Amino acid sequence: MTRRAGEWISVFAISFLLAPFARAQLELITFDRPFHARNLAGVVVDSTGAAVPGVVVEECDALFTPLQPRSPTGEAVPGVPEVDCDREPKHVLASATTDANGRFAFQRAKMGTTHYLYLRGYGLDPMKLTVMVRRFARANLRIRIRVAT
Repeated sequence: MTRRAGEWISVFAISFLLAPFARAQLELITFDRPFHARNLAGVVVDSTGAAVPGVVVEECDALFTPLQPRSPTGEAVPGVPEVDCDREPKHVLASATTDANGRFAFQRAKMGTTHYLYLRGYGLDPMKLTVMVRRFARANLRIRIRVAT
């Protein structure tokens, strides 16, 4: 075996051994339209429809803006607050973690109110979404979360 081939094999072996420790690239997922539900409760599922336990669901205050205006280059618009509940816990009003069946619930939601949720979990892309609690909406939310790549 040549020295050059031995170097490539070493590089490949080291890369293979360190691959599990590489961090996934996280992408913040936001939605253009609000979700509608009769309750501020629901289930978090993955792309296959399986329940996802251990997802942290935080209800944030009104400064949390999931529909952040952006410039044509993708930058945040100056003067508009961009609040991330994960980095600024003072904006978190309530928090829940999904159970073994992927379910979460916030009990104090009243009809006609708007709520801002931030979801995060290990190996999952974080999500920001708005939920409007309405009388004639579906009973609970079904949120499909994406595995980080």
